[in-house]
Amino acid sequence: MSVKFTTLLTDCLVALGDSTAVTWSRTDQIWPWCIEAMMAFPILRGMEFEYTMLAASHKVTLPADFREIISVEYPIDQEPPVYLTRLNHLDPSFYSAETYYDIDRDYKTGKGWLLYVAKKLAIGEKVRISYLANHSTDVADDNAKLISVPDEYEGILIAFVVAKAYRERLGAYMQDSTAHTSIILQMTDMVRKSEDNYNQLVIRAQEKLAESRTSPHMASDKYDRVY
Repeated sequence: MSVKFTTLLTDCLVALGDSTAVTWSRTDQIWPWCIEAMMAFPILRGMEFEYTMLAASHKVTLPADFREIISVEYPIDQEPPVYLTRLNHLDPSFYSAETYYDIDRDYKTGKGWLLYVAKKLAIGEKVRISYLANHSTDVADDNAKLISVPDEYEGILIAFVVAKAYRERLGAYMQDSTAHTSIILQMTDMVRKSEDNYNQLVIRAQEKLAESRTSPHMASDKYDRVY
């Protein structure tokens, strides 16, 4: 389950002791910081992409939110499933068999990623890609939009926003010629502690995830130490 984006905004303001958004604007500051927190969150979400070839080709353009590959299934819906093996597409032997795939930047367009398949896929053929993706930032401050980060990690997102807010306040104090040195030193300490807290929460979440299941960075097409 995930929390609503509007709940995350409110919870961040409450954590800052600014529930009425007097100090930090809910829309102009807390909102973009929450988006930034989701983009920076290192535990990515698993996604699946099934593509039907519109033209015969060795290449498939991957979704815009692609970050890391998990597996490439081809042909699809076999029992047991059939997965391709990764090999550098510049390797001379890449096209010598139909069991290889690779992922590389789309250098022609200068953005995004491409899936290379050793076999030239015909029109109508399908390939299924499992991958790790960025968290969605298509959210709004209403009761309909859920964030893609699981609710168990909401505290990490809040910690990120708190650290951003404290750093913003420190910057304001440092620009204020009337601010006392003691206040600046106290605020500096708060910034350091809040950022340390965020980093520790992230580390613990990653360690807990690694203990509870197979590493999300393990490629399913090869043996790994976690087996």
